[in-house]
Amino acid sequence: MNLSIRPAFADARTLKIGVVSPQTGPMAAFAEPTGFVIERILEGTGGFIENNGIRYPLEIIERDTQSNPNRAAEVTQELILSEGVDVILCYGGPENANPASDQCELNGVPCLSSDVPIEPWFFGRNGDPAKGFDYTYCAFFDVKTYAGAMLAFMDKIAPGGTVGGLWPNDADGVVLSQAFTEGFGAAGYTIVDPGRFDLPTSSFSTQIAKFRDSNVDIVQGIMPPPDFTLFWTQCAQQGFQPKAMIAGKSSEYPASVEPLGEKAVGVSVPIWWTPDFPYVSSIDGTTALETARRYESETGRQWTAGIGSRHAMLEVLVDTLRRAENLDDPESVSAALGATKLETICGSIDFSTGPVPNSAKLGLVSIQWVKSSEGYAFPYDMAVVENSFHPAVPVAREPFPIPYG
Repeated sequence: MNLSIRPAFADARTLKIGVVSPQTGPMAAFAEPTGFVIERILEGTGGFIENNGIRYPLEIIERDTQSNPNRAAEVTQELILSEGVDVILCYGGPENANPASDQCELNGVPCLSSDVPIEPWFFGRNGDPAKGFDYTYCAFFDVKTYAGAMLAFMDKIAPGGTVGGLWPNDADGVVLSQAFTEGFGAAGYTIVDPGRFDLPTSSFSTQIAKFRDSNVDIVQGIMPPPDFTLFWTQCAQQGFQPKAMIAGKSSEYPASVEPLGEKAVGVSVPIWWTPDFPYVSSIDGTTALETARRYESETGRQWTAGIGSRHAMLEVLVDTLRRAENLDDPESVSAALGATKLETICGSIDFSTGPVPNSAKLGLVSIQWVKSSEGYAFPYDMAVVENSFHPAVPVAREPFPIPYG
C-alpha cells in the first residue's frame, strides 16, 4: 500500500518512508490500525514535511511481513534497495522489528521500532550497552516497567501467590522468562516454569497440567494471539481456573479476545495506550479519546492500543524530519531521531530515558477485559485497573479475580 498526498507547490524531492508491517499471519492484529493512522498523519501534515524552508512531499509505503522474520528482512531490503526509502518504521514484536532493524543498521538507513519490548529488541540483536546502534531506535516499554506493572496488579489479586510462566522459545520468551523469574521471585512469588516451548503448538496440556498440579494462582504468558486463544480455551476445557491471566502480546487487541466471548472477562495485560490517556497528537491536537472514537466510527472496529503507539511512532517521524539538519544525509536524520524529546498522543518519547542506548521507554497501566457499559457498540472493553507505572492515567475500577461459572 502506498499512501501519499502531493501538494501542487512541492519544490523538493519526495521523502519516502517504509513501514514494515505484519499485515497477515499470527501477528496481524498489530497491523489493524496502521492504515487509519497513516491517513490521519498525512491529513494532519497536508502530505508534506517542511524543513529549513523547503517543503518535501511525503510518501509512505507499507509492506507486509506475513508475520515471518525472514519475510520481514526481505521486504526491508526491498524498501531500501528498490524503493530508496529515507526512513523505515517497523513494529509487531521481535519477529518483525528485529530483522527489519538489522537490515537498516546494515544498510545505514534510519529506523524506528515500536510495539516490541526494548530489551528483546536490543539484546535480541546482540546490542552492546556500551556502544548502542548507529541508525536504529526503539520507543516502547522496557522489561522493568512491564514487570513492575504486573507486580502492582498481582499484589492486589494474589499477593505472594504462585505464578505460572508461559514463556516460549523466542526472543520475547527467553528474555522475559529470566527477568520475570528473578523479579517475581524477589517479590515473594513462587515461580512455576514448565520450560521454553516452540510455537505454534497444537496443545498446551503439559503446561496446564503443571500449573494445575502446582496450584498456580496467576499465569503470565507472552504469545501471539492465536496461541493465547488456544491456551485459554484449553484451560477452560481442562478445568484450570487461575485467579488471574496476564496475556502479553495478545490480549491488548480486541480481535484477539473476541473469539473467547465471556471467557475474556478478567483477562489482564499491561498496556501502553487507551482512550483514557490524557494526551494529544503533536500533529493536530486530537485527544486520545477523539482518535479512538474516530477509528471506531470510520472502520467499524473497536479501538486498539496499536492506534496510540503507531500514531506516536509517526509523530516522532514527522518531528525528526522537520528537525534534521540535512534530509539527504542518513546520519543527520539518525542524529535527529536520537535527539527526540516529544510529547505525543501516547505520552512523552525521549531517547535519553531508555534502559539501554537508542531507546525511549513508555509508561504502562494494567487493564482487565470487562463487559461494556450500556450503549457502547462492542460487547467487551478494556478497563484500567492499576496505574502505579503511569499515574497520569485514571483508574476505572479495582482489579478483580477472573469470574468463572
